[in-house]
Amino acid sequence: MLVLHPPAKSDDEWTVRNDSYIHPGTKVFSDLCRRRFAFGRPARTARRGKNVMKIGVRDIAREAGVAVSTVSHVLNGTASISREVRERVLAVARELGYLDQRRAKATIATMERVVVAFDQSFETSGDAAFRNRALYQGLKRECERRSLKTTVHISDDIGFDAGKVEEIARTEKASGVILMSSGDQLDLGDLVKTGLSMVIMNGEERLRRADAVVPANSFAAGVAVRYLIEAGHRNVLMLGTTGRDHLAGRRTGFVEAIGALGLELRDAFLAKEDSADAGEAAVAARLDETGHLGGATAIFCLSDPLAEGALRALSAAGLNVPADVSVIGCDGIREARPAGLATVSVGYEYLAASALAIMESRLMVPKTARSCILVEFGSELIVGTTVGPPPGERAPRKGVGTAPIRGRRVRRGSIGGGGPHARLVLNRPH
Repeated sequence: MLVLHPPAKSDDEWTVRNDSYIHPGTKVFSDLCRRRFAFGRPARTARRGKNVMKIGVRDIAREAGVAVSTVSHVLNGTASISREVRERVLAVARELGYLDQRRAKATIATMERVVVAFDQSFETSGDAAFRNRALYQGLKRECERRSLKTTVHISDDIGFDAGKVEEIARTEKASGVILMSSGDQLDLGDLVKTGLSMVIMNGEERLRRADAVVPANSFAAGVAVRYLIEAGHRNVLMLGTTGRDHLAGRRTGFVEAIGALGLELRDAFLAKEDSADAGEAAVAARLDETGHLGGATAIFCLSDPLAEGALRALSAAGLNVPADVSVIGCDGIREARPAGLATVSVGYEYLAASALAIMESRLMVPKTARSCILVEFGSELIVGTTVGPPPGERAPRKGVGTAPIRGRRVRRGSIGGGGPHARLVLNRPH
């Protein structure tokens, strides 16, 4: 595994220990990691050790109050068991971690090593790189949980060298390749012709020739807009940027939600980049120019850093949040979320579990005709103190602006143990 270690002094970057397995064909890794993998928080090194007690059917039987044979029949489907007993046994097995343990054993049997490939556009430092850090740390934890070995490859250029990736995968006898994306569409070119099992995390192949796991950015924007509508708002502005595919999806979702609800689409704030400073400048410029928000009572921000900037600008202008105007963001990653901000989590930390599950399914169930699997995660609404009723309403509606920072979830099914927020789109032909 790739293990990150804290700096010795005040340097805020992290280094990679040399006992991590790095393919010798990859360019000098220590310097590259010091330059690109500045994570800003310590890696979690705890893992399942040899002395961790394993859970067996006898433990489940004891906790569920049934016979060992009953547990065996429930888990293997070898006899007819009443619904009440079956649900009780499965609930205990899930709570004790037996189902995860059993799934991990199946994973070890089919997958032993994966190649994790980065290209030069995958930044892990800078204002908006917190998403990439969350993606990578989620993959790291999931590989540790499954006892999967990893071989890291960092491309020398934008995009992936098909020959190099194939050489590494074949040499190391890897089960497949995880391609890390920053939310952009990728053109994999000859890489899709190698026959390797590949899954893209947080992006899609332009011609849909590779499996992918992505956050439902458009859907998340709709969740945010509907939450504001539930709070009583009818005039909602958007704070966004131009460019970048992941924010483009959120822009589309906002426009569609406003149209579906029959509301007026107003001129958006446009920041120069996806950062708190740029968001603050965009809102401040509008307020300096007009002195008001044009009757808007709420602002939907395409990212949490933009929301932080909006909060700064509104405070500097003497506007109170949420008494004068409500603000909601979109990302939901703790590292970048201002305290108390209402936002929508798109589940970056859960993508890895589904990516590995797809890869495993490809190894276990060979297909005669290649098709594309797309898993699109749903969203979790995180209720905060920055959303309230519009000015003039006496009290917030039920569930609005009254709860602590964790909130309700919007679910879309699941796959591969990757959390409760996934929607599976199967068999998209090339």
